Amino acid sequence: MATTYGGVSGTSSSDPRKELLQAVDSVAKRGGIPRDKAITAWYASTLLGIDEDEAIDAASVDGPEDGGCDFIYIDEDQETVYVLQGYVSDRPERTAGIKKWNALLAAVSSIKDPVSFKHSGRQDIFERLSEVDVKSFSLVFGLVTLASKSDQIARHLESTTRSRVYNDSNFFYEYQESLYDKFVVARAADRNVGRDTITFNGPVVDVKGEFGHAIVGAVPASELVRLHAKYKNQLFEGNVRLFIGQRKGGINEKIVETARERPGEFWALNNGITIVADDFESETSTRYAITRFSIVNGCQTTVSLSKAIEGSTDAGKSQVLVRIVGAKKALLTDIVRYNNTQNPVKLAAVRLLDPIQESLRTALATIDYLYAPKQEGAKTVKNSKRIELDRITQYLAAMSDETILEAVAKKAELFDRSYKSIFPRSLKPERVLLAWLIAQEIEAERSHMLSAIEAKDDPVMRAILGIHGTPWGIYVANVLIENSGSDMSKLTLKRMTSPDFKSALAKYARKAIELYAEIAINIISTDDGSSNARNELRVKPFLDKLKRNLSLKMTRFSAWKLPKLNLVNT
Repeated sequence: MATTYGGVSGTSSSDPRKELLQAVDSVAKRGGIPRDKAITAWYASTLLGIDEDEAIDAASVDGPEDGGCDFIYIDEDQETVYVLQGYVSDRPERTAGIKKWNALLAAVSSIKDPVSFKHSGRQDIFERLSEVDVKSFSLVFGLVTLASKSDQIARHLESTTRSRVYNDSNFFYEYQESLYDKFVVARAADRNVGRDTITFNGPVVDVKGEFGHAIVGAVPASELVRLHAKYKNQLFEGNVRLFIGQRKGGINEKIVETARERPGEFWALNNGITIVADDFESETSTRYAITRFSIVNGCQTTVSLSKAIEGSTDAGKSQVLVRIVGAKKALLTDIVRYNNTQNPVKLAAVRLLDPIQESLRTALATIDYLYAPKQEGAKTVKNSKRIELDRITQYLAAMSDETILEAVAKKAELFDRSYKSIFPRSLKPERVLLAWLIAQEIEAERSHMLSAIEAKDDPVMRAILGIHGTPWGIYVANVLIENSGSDMSKLTLKRMTSPDFKSALAKYARKAIELYAEIAINIISTDDGSSNARNELRVKPFLDKLKRNLSLKMTRFSAWKLPKLNLVNT
């Protein structure tokens, strides 16, 4: 009989639970720790990118008076504290008990006030947490279980996430279905080139530091072209974008021109390329074997050189500065960000490489949505099933009190200081799809109302229904959904793509825009016209007044007859 976990099918010869158990038991054996601890260490090393030895050490905090913490890890680079509880059931159909979740919640106060561990005799945990200023770090609490999904825990997660009590912490809950999906994603994400060699023109410079280990030298263009011909875009799996084209007068055209006409000067005129690899080793003084590698900066140079050689074999003699870096995984995003300067790269493009984005990309692909695709040359026509990262980030930010103003007025900051709160580890693809779908409906309603007032001389209402109307409409729609009594843990991606679900969201969008426009027109001063109105929409006093007015109007919620979303298509 076939089994299906989270849309991933397996047969008796490929049992997802058995596969996960083998992986967890391998960690348990290596660390000499029981399964409930081992699953937290396995999760941290496989899905959070934490070194396995460090993960096993972090799981060793479990014991008497551990305050509900099976795993505590302080990531100083990312300024995050991870606290995990683990559970492996003895039977596939068994779920984790609610006590596990309650223990995790109880750990919040202990983590914030580590002295409680000292008083209970856990000096080891106290010392670990006292090494940093916990108050300035992001706090992530997760229940990781190899057991069937507990609807009770899922509901508690939903209410905890909404609660103001824990607004400075992120929570997630993994069960065997979701865990296996992420396991598959982790394996699929490792799409870098497995192993090959690269030959330098001469001896290399060996560099070591806190980042890891690197070598630097000159490589003939023909060698890079060979790799590109063999692996195509797989060679750039770790790059923020693919080849952006060769427009007249552009940088890539100049790369081609330099390689063809001035190959002897190419090394001095080009920024070079950066390769990140899991490992590399010398075979000779000039040839190195590289394992699981990708060009993270240099896609434009490499492809341009391929085009240059097509027109002139002399271009293959050009020398290119190449750095091969064996760096810690946590540094990958920074390496990409700081290396991509030859053709300007936005921070949003760098975020495409984050594990959370890869996870969402894979999940949404199961319903034929293209999520956060890499930047390419030509501007792509908008498509309702193509979710661009910059747009979905704004939509998700608009659904929160904490980030709505940035969604309205400071979108550039969404990928910097607010990024972790918008894309927490606990973020589900259903939440992302909800934000995307409701935004489409809000945009349609906003445009419709804006068209209806075009003939009227009403600059204030035009400002209210202008581009800022979309994030504000999303904000109000989310408030309506949160007050609808909908059990969001029951939503699935497949159900959310149905026409009935779209119709249900359209009702929320219609009411949201109606309420937003009605409240906004009463808040905003009409003395200075549309310019002043736009400014008022971008500041906190407007948010505070909108929330107060919206709260008063919620008393009439039942009269609006908005459907519970979890009951659509049931």
